Amino acid sequence: MSFRIRRTGLSATAVLAIAALGLTVIGCGRSASSDQGGNAAPSSSAASASASSSAPAVGEIGSLKNICGPGTAKGASARGLTATTIKIGVMSDPGAAAAPGIEQEFFDVADSFSKWCNAAGGINGRKIVVDKRDAKLFNVAQEMIGACQSDFMLVGGGNALDDAGVKTRLGCGLGQIAAYTVSTAAATAGLQVKPSPSIASQIPIGPVRLLAEAYPDSKTKGIALGSATLASLTEASKKNKQAVEELGIKVNTLQIKPVLVDNFRPYMEQLKSNGTVGLYEVSGQDITPEVQAIKNIGWNPDWLLYSYQFYTAQSVQAAKALGTFPNIYIGLNQVPFELSSVPVVKQIKAQLLDAVKNPGFTQLTAESYSAWMLWAKAATACGDNLTQACILAKAGSETAWTAGGLTPPTSTSPDAKQISNCTLLVRLTTNGWVYDKKVTNPNSGLFNCDPDNTQVVNPNPG
Repeated sequence: MSFRIRRTGLSATAVLAIAALGLTVIGCGRSASSDQGGNAAPSSSAASASASSSAPAVGEIGSLKNICGPGTAKGASARGLTATTIKIGVMSDPGAAAAPGIEQEFFDVADSFSKWCNAAGGINGRKIVVDKRDAKLFNVAQEMIGACQSDFMLVGGGNALDDAGVKTRLGCGLGQIAAYTVSTAAATAGLQVKPSPSIASQIPIGPVRLLAEAYPDSKTKGIALGSATLASLTEASKKNKQAVEELGIKVNTLQIKPVLVDNFRPYMEQLKSNGTVGLYEVSGQDITPEVQAIKNIGWNPDWLLYSYQFYTAQSVQAAKALGTFPNIYIGLNQVPFELSSVPVVKQIKAQLLDAVKNPGFTQLTAESYSAWMLWAKAATACGDNLTQACILAKAGSETAWTAGGLTPPTSTSPDAKQISNCTLLVRLTTNGWVYDKKVTNPNSGLFNCDPDNTQVVNPNPG
Protein backbone atom coordinates (compact mmCIF):
# COMPACT_ATOMS: atom_id res chain seq x y z
CA MET A 1 0.00 0.00 0.00
CA SER A 2 1.37 3.33 -0.99
CA PHE A 3 0.87 5.23 2.20
CA ARG A 4 2.67 6.23 5.30
CA ILE A 5 0.58 6.96 8.34
CA ARG A 6 1.30 10.37 9.76
CA ARG A 7 1.28 10.88 13.49
CA THR A 8 -1.46 13.50 13.32
CA GLY A 9 -4.60 14.09 11.29
CA LEU A 10 -6.24 10.66 11.64
CA SER A 11 -9.56 10.13 13.32
CA ALA A 12 -9.49 7.81 16.32
CA THR A 13 -11.62 5.26 14.49
CA ALA A 14 -9.34 5.28 11.46
CA VAL A 15 -6.29 4.85 13.64
CA LEU A 16 -7.83 1.83 15.34
CA ALA A 17 -8.82 0.32 12.01
CA ILE A 18 -5.34 0.70 10.59
CA ALA A 19 -3.68 -0.54 13.76
CA ALA A 20 -5.85 -3.64 13.56
CA LEU A 21 -4.08 -4.58 10.36
CA GLY A 22 -0.99 -5.41 12.37
CA LEU A 23 -2.90 -8.39 13.76
CA THR A 24 -3.45 -9.92 10.33
CA VAL A 25 -1.34 -11.10 7.47
CA ILE A 26 -0.90 -7.59 6.26
CA GLY A 27 1.93 -5.82 4.51
CA CYS A 28 2.04 -2.28 3.24
CA GLY A 29 4.24 -0.68 0.63
CA ARG A 30 4.69 -0.62 -3.12
CA SER A 31 7.89 -1.64 -4.81
CA ALA A 32 9.09 -3.59 -7.79
CA SER A 33 11.65 -5.54 -5.81
CA SER A 34 14.11 -7.92 -7.43
CA ASP A 35 16.19 -10.80 -6.09
CA GLN A 36 18.19 -9.37 -3.23
CA GLY A 37 20.62 -11.55 -1.40
CA GLY A 38 18.49 -14.64 -0.84
CA ASN A 39 21.22 -16.80 0.64
CA ALA A 40 19.76 -20.19 -0.18
CA ALA A 41 18.83 -21.85 -3.42
CA PRO A 42 15.18 -22.94 -3.44
CA SER A 43 14.55 -26.67 -3.22
CA SER A 44 12.10 -28.61 -5.35
CA SER A 45 9.46 -28.80 -2.63
CA ALA A 46 5.93 -27.53 -3.20
CA ALA A 47 6.70 -24.41 -1.20
CA SER A 48 9.81 -23.57 -3.22
CA ALA A 49 9.71 -25.27 -6.60
CA SER A 50 12.91 -25.09 -8.60
CA ALA A 51 13.16 -22.62 -11.43
CA SER A 52 12.51 -23.83 -14.95
CA SER A 53 14.08 -22.44 -18.08
CA SER A 54 10.93 -23.11 -20.11
CA ALA A 55 7.99 -20.75 -20.19
CA PRO A 56 4.90 -21.84 -18.24
CA ALA A 57 2.06 -23.37 -20.21
CA VAL A 58 -1.13 -21.40 -20.84
CA GLY A 59 -3.27 -21.43 -17.69
CA GLU A 60 -0.33 -22.60 -15.55
CA ILE A 61 0.98 -20.66 -12.57
CA GLY A 62 3.67 -22.19 -10.43
CA SER A 63 2.75 -25.81 -9.76
CA LEU A 64 -0.92 -25.26 -10.64
CA LYS A 65 -1.95 -26.54 -14.06
CA ASN A 66 -4.92 -25.46 -16.19
CA ILE A 67 -6.61 -23.28 -13.59
CA CYS A 68 -7.72 -21.00 -16.42
CA GLY A 69 -8.49 -21.92 -20.01
CA PRO A 70 -10.89 -21.87 -22.95
CA GLY A 71 -14.19 -23.67 -23.19
CA THR A 72 -17.80 -23.35 -24.29
CA ALA A 73 -19.55 -22.83 -20.98
CA LYS A 74 -23.31 -22.93 -21.36
CA GLY A 75 -24.95 -23.97 -18.14
CA ALA A 76 -25.87 -22.02 -15.03
CA SER A 77 -27.52 -18.68 -14.60
CA ALA A 78 -27.06 -16.70 -11.43
CA ARG A 79 -26.40 -13.23 -10.09
CA GLY A 80 -23.30 -11.91 -11.83
CA LEU A 81 -23.02 -14.93 -14.12
CA THR A 82 -23.73 -15.23 -17.84
CA ALA A 83 -22.72 -17.70 -20.52
CA THR A 84 -19.70 -15.53 -21.31
CA THR A 85 -18.78 -13.59 -18.15
CA ILE A 86 -18.34 -13.92 -14.38
CA LYS A 87 -18.61 -10.71 -12.36
CA ILE A 88 -16.37 -10.91 -9.31
CA GLY A 89 -16.49 -8.34 -6.52
CA VAL A 90 -13.27 -7.24 -4.84
CA MET A 91 -13.55 -5.44 -1.50
CA SER A 92 -10.87 -2.97 -0.43
CA ASP A 93 -10.33 0.49 1.12
CA PRO A 94 -7.75 2.43 -0.98
CA GLY A 95 -9.93 5.54 -1.25
CA ALA A 96 -9.87 6.13 2.52
CA ALA A 97 -9.09 9.77 3.21
CA ALA A 98 -7.43 8.77 6.48
CA ALA A 99 -5.02 6.36 4.79
CA PRO A 100 -4.88 6.77 1.00
CA GLY A 101 -3.88 3.57 -0.78
CA ILE A 102 -4.70 1.16 2.04
CA GLU A 103 -5.19 -2.36 0.61
CA GLN A 104 -4.54 -1.16 -2.95
CA GLU A 105 -2.88 -4.54 -3.52
CA PHE A 106 -6.31 -6.19 -3.66
CA PHE A 107 -7.37 -4.14 -6.67
CA ASP A 108 -3.98 -4.51 -8.32
CA VAL A 109 -3.99 -8.29 -7.95
CA ALA A 110 -7.56 -8.43 -9.30
CA ASP A 111 -6.47 -6.51 -12.41
CA SER A 112 -3.37 -8.64 -12.81
CA PHE A 113 -4.87 -12.08 -12.23
CA SER A 114 -8.01 -11.43 -14.29
CA LYS A 115 -5.92 -10.11 -17.21
CA TRP A 116 -3.73 -13.21 -17.13
CA CYS A 117 -6.63 -15.64 -16.66
CA ASN A 118 -8.76 -14.06 -19.38
CA ALA A 119 -5.82 -14.18 -21.80
CA ALA A 120 -5.56 -17.91 -21.06
CA GLY A 121 -9.24 -18.37 -21.98
CA GLY A 122 -10.97 -17.44 -18.73
CA ILE A 123 -12.89 -19.94 -16.65
CA ASN A 124 -13.93 -22.58 -19.18
CA GLY A 125 -14.37 -19.75 -21.68
CA ARG A 126 -16.13 -17.31 -19.36
CA LYS A 127 -14.19 -14.05 -18.90
CA ILE A 128 -13.71 -12.54 -15.46
CA VAL A 129 -15.17 -9.05 -15.01
CA VAL A 130 -13.71 -7.31 -11.95
CA ASP A 131 -16.04 -5.18 -9.85
CA LYS A 132 -13.86 -3.04 -7.58
CA ARG A 133 -15.68 -2.05 -4.39
CA ASP A 134 -13.85 0.67 -2.46
CA ALA A 135 -15.36 0.89 1.02
CA LYS A 136 -12.94 3.68 2.03
CA LEU A 137 -12.79 2.11 5.52
CA PHE A 138 -16.24 3.23 6.66
CA ASN A 139 -18.61 2.25 3.80
CA VAL A 140 -18.32 -1.52 4.01
CA ALA A 141 -22.06 -2.11 4.52
CA GLN A 142 -22.97 0.09 1.55
CA GLU A 143 -20.50 -1.62 -0.77
CA MET A 144 -21.66 -5.03 0.40
CA ILE A 145 -25.25 -4.13 -0.50
CA GLY A 146 -24.04 -3.30 -4.00
CA ALA A 147 -22.14 -6.57 -4.24
CA CYS A 148 -25.26 -8.45 -3.20
CA GLN A 149 -27.09 -6.95 -6.14
CA SER A 150 -24.66 -7.75 -8.93
CA ASP A 151 -21.63 -9.89 -8.03
CA PHE A 152 -21.33 -13.65 -8.41
CA MET A 153 -18.82 -13.94 -5.56
CA LEU A 154 -16.25 -11.91 -3.63
CA VAL A 155 -12.64 -12.93 -4.24
CA GLY A 156 -9.18 -11.75 -3.21
CA GLY A 157 -10.14 -8.74 -1.11
CA GLY A 158 -10.88 -7.61 2.42
CA ASN A 159 -11.64 -4.61 4.61
CA ALA A 160 -10.08 -3.27 7.79
CA LEU A 161 -13.57 -2.84 9.28
CA ASP A 162 -15.04 -5.99 7.75
CA ASP A 163 -17.52 -6.79 10.53
CA ALA A 164 -19.90 -4.18 9.09
CA GLY A 165 -20.52 -6.29 5.99
CA VAL A 166 -20.94 -9.76 7.45
CA LYS A 167 -24.68 -9.71 8.12
CA THR A 168 -25.47 -8.29 4.69
CA ARG A 169 -23.23 -10.79 2.88
CA LEU A 170 -24.74 -13.77 4.64
CA GLY A 171 -28.23 -12.39 4.25
CA CYS A 172 -27.99 -12.28 0.46
CA GLY A 173 -26.10 -15.57 0.19
CA LEU A 174 -22.91 -14.09 -1.25
CA GLY A 175 -19.95 -16.46 -1.01
CA GLN A 176 -16.34 -15.36 -0.74
CA ILE A 177 -12.73 -16.43 -0.83
CA ALA A 178 -11.17 -13.38 0.77
CA ALA A 179 -7.51 -12.45 0.94
CA TYR A 180 -7.90 -11.81 4.65
CA THR A 181 -10.40 -11.19 7.41
CA VAL A 182 -9.90 -8.94 10.43
CA SER A 183 -12.84 -9.14 12.82
CA THR A 184 -13.91 -12.29 14.64
CA ALA A 185 -17.35 -11.95 13.04
CA ALA A 186 -15.86 -12.00 9.55
CA ALA A 187 -13.33 -14.73 10.29
CA THR A 188 -15.94 -17.14 11.68
CA ALA A 189 -18.77 -16.40 9.22
CA GLY A 190 -20.14 -18.98 6.83
CA LEU A 191 -20.28 -19.04 3.03
CA GLN A 192 -16.52 -18.68 2.72
CA VAL A 193 -13.28 -20.59 2.33
CA LYS A 194 -9.96 -19.25 3.57
CA PRO A 195 -6.70 -20.21 1.82
CA SER A 196 -5.10 -20.61 5.24
CA PRO A 197 -7.01 -21.57 8.40
CA SER A 198 -6.94 -19.59 11.62
CA ILE A 199 -7.79 -21.11 14.99
CA ALA A 200 -8.25 -18.95 18.08
CA SER A 201 -6.45 -21.36 20.40
CA GLN A 202 -3.38 -21.83 18.17
CA ILE A 203 -0.64 -19.20 17.89
CA PRO A 204 2.09 -19.23 15.22
CA ILE A 205 5.18 -18.30 17.22
CA GLY A 206 7.86 -19.83 15.00
CA PRO A 207 9.80 -16.62 14.29
CA VAL A 208 10.34 -15.96 18.00
CA ARG A 209 11.34 -19.59 18.59
CA LEU A 210 13.87 -19.50 15.75
CA LEU A 211 15.37 -16.22 16.92
CA ALA A 212 15.72 -17.60 20.44
CA GLU A 213 17.59 -20.58 18.99
CA ALA A 214 19.87 -18.30 16.96
CA TYR A 215 20.39 -15.90 19.91
CA PRO A 216 20.43 -18.12 23.04
CA ASP A 217 20.56 -15.18 25.48
CA SER A 218 16.91 -14.61 24.56
CA LYS A 219 15.90 -17.61 26.67
CA THR A 220 17.68 -16.55 29.86
CA LYS A 221 18.01 -12.77 29.75
CA GLY A 222 14.53 -12.36 28.34
CA ILE A 223 12.63 -10.67 25.53
CA ALA A 224 9.82 -8.11 25.34
CA LEU A 225 6.55 -8.04 23.45
CA GLY A 226 5.27 -4.75 22.08
CA SER A 227 1.59 -4.11 21.47
CA ALA A 228 -1.05 -1.38 21.55
CA THR A 229 -4.15 -0.50 23.52
CA LEU A 230 -6.42 -1.63 20.69
CA ALA A 231 -8.32 -4.57 22.20
CA SER A 232 -7.62 -7.04 19.40
CA LEU A 233 -3.89 -6.33 19.46
CA THR A 234 -3.76 -6.56 23.24
CA GLU A 235 -5.51 -9.92 23.17
CA ALA A 236 -3.15 -11.21 20.48
CA SER A 237 -0.10 -10.11 22.44
CA LYS A 238 -1.33 -11.85 25.58
CA LYS A 239 -1.65 -15.02 23.51
CA ASN A 240 1.84 -14.45 22.13
CA LYS A 241 3.15 -14.15 25.69
CA GLN A 242 1.56 -17.46 26.63
CA ALA A 243 3.03 -19.12 23.54
CA VAL A 244 6.53 -17.74 24.12
CA GLU A 245 6.55 -18.84 27.74
CA GLU A 246 5.38 -22.31 26.72
CA LEU A 247 8.63 -22.52 24.76
CA GLY A 248 10.64 -21.75 27.90
CA ILE A 249 11.61 -18.26 26.75
CA LYS A 250 11.63 -15.58 29.42
CA VAL A 251 9.34 -12.59 28.81
CA ASN A 252 10.57 -9.54 30.71
CA THR A 253 7.87 -7.12 29.60
CA LEU A 254 4.62 -6.90 27.68
CA GLN A 255 4.39 -3.26 26.65
CA ILE A 256 0.86 -2.11 25.87
CA LYS A 257 1.48 1.28 24.25
CA PRO A 258 -0.95 3.86 22.87
CA VAL A 259 -1.94 3.28 19.25
CA LEU A 260 0.06 6.38 18.31
CA VAL A 261 3.26 6.91 20.28
CA ASP A 262 4.80 10.38 20.37
CA ASN A 263 8.02 9.33 22.10
CA PHE A 264 9.38 5.76 22.11
CA ARG A 265 12.36 6.60 24.33
CA PRO A 266 10.76 5.75 27.72
CA TYR A 267 9.62 2.38 26.39
CA MET A 268 13.03 1.52 25.00
CA GLU A 269 14.77 2.71 28.17
CA GLN A 270 12.63 0.27 30.16
CA LEU A 271 13.79 -2.60 27.96
CA LYS A 272 17.42 -1.55 28.18
CA SER A 273 17.26 -1.29 31.98
CA ASN A 274 15.76 -4.73 32.52
CA GLY A 275 18.31 -6.47 30.29
CA THR A 276 15.98 -7.36 27.44
CA VAL A 277 17.82 -8.74 24.40
CA GLY A 278 14.97 -9.10 21.88
CA LEU A 279 11.72 -7.29 21.03
CA TYR A 280 8.71 -8.65 19.14
CA GLU A 281 6.64 -5.66 18.00
CA VAL A 282 3.16 -6.16 16.47
CA SER A 283 1.93 -2.57 16.40
CA GLY A 284 2.69 0.33 14.10
CA GLN A 285 3.72 0.85 10.49
CA ASP A 286 7.09 2.65 10.53
CA ILE A 287 10.26 1.29 12.14
CA THR A 288 11.99 4.68 12.20
CA PRO A 289 10.87 6.26 15.51
CA GLU A 290 11.32 3.08 17.55
CA VAL A 291 14.72 2.21 16.07
CA GLN A 292 15.89 5.81 16.39
CA ALA A 293 14.99 5.75 20.08
CA ILE A 294 16.97 2.52 20.48
CA LYS A 295 19.99 4.17 18.87
CA ASN A 296 19.62 7.34 20.93
CA ILE A 297 19.81 5.52 24.25
CA GLY A 298 22.62 3.17 23.22
CA TRP A 299 20.62 -0.03 23.64
CA ASN A 300 22.01 -2.95 21.63
CA PRO A 301 19.41 -5.73 21.49
CA ASP A 302 20.30 -8.95 19.69
CA TRP A 303 17.22 -8.70 17.51
CA LEU A 304 14.00 -6.92 16.71
CA LEU A 305 11.09 -8.86 15.21
CA TYR A 306 8.32 -6.95 13.47
CA SER A 307 5.01 -8.26 12.18
CA TYR A 308 3.85 -8.65 8.61
CA GLN A 309 2.80 -5.08 7.89
CA PHE A 310 6.44 -3.97 8.03
CA TYR A 311 7.41 -6.16 5.03
CA THR A 312 7.58 -3.13 2.77
CA ALA A 313 9.74 -1.01 0.54
CA GLN A 314 9.20 1.77 3.08
CA SER A 315 11.05 -0.25 5.71
CA VAL A 316 13.99 -0.57 3.32
CA GLN A 317 13.94 3.19 2.75
CA ALA A 318 13.88 3.69 6.53
CA ALA A 319 16.87 1.37 6.89
CA LYS A 320 18.82 3.42 4.38
CA ALA A 321 18.00 6.62 6.26
CA LEU A 322 18.90 5.12 9.64
CA GLY A 323 22.22 3.79 8.37
CA THR A 324 22.87 1.51 11.34
CA PHE A 325 20.31 -0.51 13.27
CA PRO A 326 19.96 -3.78 15.22
CA ASN A 327 19.22 -7.06 13.47
CA ILE A 328 15.64 -6.62 12.21
CA TYR A 329 13.55 -9.60 11.10
CA ILE A 330 10.08 -10.43 9.88
CA GLY A 331 8.51 -13.87 9.87
CA LEU A 332 6.64 -14.83 6.69
CA ASN A 333 4.40 -17.73 5.70
CA GLN A 334 5.10 -17.17 2.02
CA VAL A 335 8.12 -17.36 -0.26
CA PRO A 336 9.64 -13.85 -0.17
CA PHE A 337 9.12 -11.80 -3.32
CA GLU A 338 12.87 -11.20 -3.34
CA LEU A 339 13.34 -14.83 -4.48
CA SER A 340 12.34 -14.42 -8.10
CA SER A 341 14.01 -17.73 -8.98
CA VAL A 342 10.96 -19.49 -7.54
CA PRO A 343 8.64 -19.96 -10.54
CA VAL A 344 5.37 -18.83 -8.96
CA VAL A 345 7.04 -15.69 -7.54
CA LYS A 346 8.58 -14.93 -10.93
CA GLN A 347 5.19 -15.30 -12.64
CA ILE A 348 3.30 -13.21 -10.10
CA LYS A 349 5.79 -10.38 -10.38
CA ALA A 350 5.71 -10.52 -14.17
CA GLN A 351 1.90 -10.52 -14.23
CA LEU A 352 1.66 -7.56 -11.86
CA LEU A 353 4.29 -5.53 -13.70
CA ASP A 354 2.44 -6.22 -16.95
CA ALA A 355 -0.93 -5.10 -15.60
CA VAL A 356 -0.25 -2.45 -12.96
CA LYS A 357 2.01 0.57 -12.65
CA ASN A 358 4.37 0.31 -9.65
CA PRO A 359 2.72 -2.69 -7.95
CA GLY A 360 3.40 -3.61 -4.34
CA PHE A 361 4.98 -6.95 -3.44
CA THR A 362 3.72 -7.46 0.07
CA GLN A 363 2.01 -9.98 2.30
CA LEU A 364 -1.35 -8.69 1.05
CA THR A 365 -0.26 -9.35 -2.52
CA ALA A 366 0.55 -12.95 -1.65
CA GLU A 367 -2.71 -13.50 0.23
CA SER A 368 -4.78 -12.03 -2.59
CA TYR A 369 -3.06 -14.13 -5.24
CA SER A 370 -3.58 -17.25 -3.15
CA ALA A 371 -7.31 -16.49 -2.91
CA TRP A 372 -7.62 -15.88 -6.65
CA MET A 373 -5.72 -19.05 -7.55
CA LEU A 374 -7.83 -21.13 -5.16
CA TRP A 375 -11.04 -19.67 -6.61
CA ALA A 376 -9.94 -20.17 -10.23
CA LYS A 377 -8.88 -23.76 -9.67
CA ALA A 378 -12.21 -24.57 -8.02
CA ALA A 379 -14.30 -22.66 -10.56
CA THR A 380 -12.60 -24.36 -13.50
CA ALA A 381 -13.10 -27.76 -11.90
CA CYS A 382 -16.82 -27.04 -11.51
CA GLY A 383 -17.22 -26.95 -15.30
CA ASP A 384 -20.12 -25.40 -17.19
CA ASN A 385 -22.70 -25.61 -14.43
CA LEU A 386 -20.99 -23.04 -12.25
CA THR A 387 -22.39 -22.40 -8.77
CA GLN A 388 -21.12 -20.82 -5.57
CA ALA A 389 -21.84 -24.06 -3.72
CA CYS A 390 -19.63 -26.06 -6.07
CA ILE A 391 -16.78 -23.55 -5.87
CA LEU A 392 -16.85 -23.37 -2.08
CA ALA A 393 -16.98 -27.15 -1.78
CA LYS A 394 -14.04 -27.71 -4.10
CA ALA A 395 -12.02 -24.79 -2.71
CA GLY A 396 -12.57 -26.09 0.82
CA SER A 397 -11.36 -29.61 0.01
CA GLU A 398 -7.67 -28.87 -0.54
CA THR A 399 -5.56 -30.86 1.90
CA ALA A 400 -2.18 -29.38 0.93
CA TRP A 401 -2.80 -25.99 -0.66
CA THR A 402 0.42 -24.14 -1.58
CA ALA A 403 -0.90 -21.48 -3.99
CA GLY A 404 1.27 -22.93 -6.71
CA GLY A 405 4.35 -23.03 -4.47
CA LEU A 406 3.94 -19.60 -2.88
CA THR A 407 3.18 -20.95 0.60
CA PRO A 408 3.84 -24.09 2.63
CA PRO A 409 1.07 -26.70 2.34
CA THR A 410 -2.05 -26.19 4.41
CA SER A 411 -5.63 -27.43 4.57
CA THR A 412 -8.36 -25.13 3.30
CA SER A 413 -11.14 -27.02 5.05
CA PRO A 414 -13.44 -24.85 7.20
CA ASP A 415 -13.14 -27.69 9.73
CA ALA A 416 -9.33 -27.68 9.79
CA LYS A 417 -7.92 -28.57 13.20
CA GLN A 418 -4.36 -27.37 12.73
CA ILE A 419 -2.84 -24.14 11.44
CA SER A 420 0.44 -24.25 9.53
CA ASN A 421 3.62 -24.95 11.52
CA CYS A 422 5.77 -23.44 8.76
CA THR A 423 7.58 -20.12 8.74
CA LEU A 424 10.70 -18.43 7.44
CA LEU A 425 12.54 -15.25 8.35
CA VAL A 426 13.69 -12.35 6.23
CA ARG A 427 16.21 -9.81 7.52
CA LEU A 428 16.24 -6.10 6.74
CA THR A 429 19.28 -4.61 5.03
CA THR A 430 19.87 -1.24 3.40
CA ASN A 431 19.68 -3.06 0.06
CA GLY A 432 16.38 -4.78 0.73
CA TRP A 433 14.88 -7.78 2.50
CA VAL A 434 17.04 -10.92 2.53
CA TYR A 435 15.95 -14.49 3.18
CA ASP A 436 17.92 -15.60 6.25
CA LYS A 437 18.63 -19.30 5.83
CA LYS A 438 20.81 -19.54 8.94
CA VAL A 439 18.15 -18.26 11.34
CA THR A 440 15.29 -20.00 9.53
CA ASN A 441 17.10 -23.35 9.71
CA PRO A 442 14.79 -24.78 7.03
CA ASN A 443 13.63 -28.38 7.17
CA SER A 444 11.04 -28.24 4.35
CA GLY A 445 12.17 -26.33 1.28
CA LEU A 446 12.68 -22.73 2.31
CA PHE A 447 10.58 -23.14 5.44
CA ASN A 448 11.05 -24.32 8.99
CA CYS A 449 8.05 -26.53 9.77
CA ASP A 450 8.82 -27.64 13.32
CA PRO A 451 5.68 -28.57 15.32
CA ASP A 452 6.84 -26.22 18.11
CA ASN A 453 6.32 -23.27 15.77
CA THR A 454 2.65 -23.46 16.79
CA GLN A 455 1.61 -23.33 20.44
CA VAL A 456 -1.79 -23.99 21.97
CA VAL A 457 -2.97 -21.16 24.23
CA ASN A 458 -6.05 -19.99 26.07
CA PRO A 459 -8.27 -18.49 23.34
CA ASN A 460 -9.67 -15.97 25.82
CA PRO A 461 -6.68 -14.65 27.81
CA GLY A 462 -7.43 -12.52 30.85
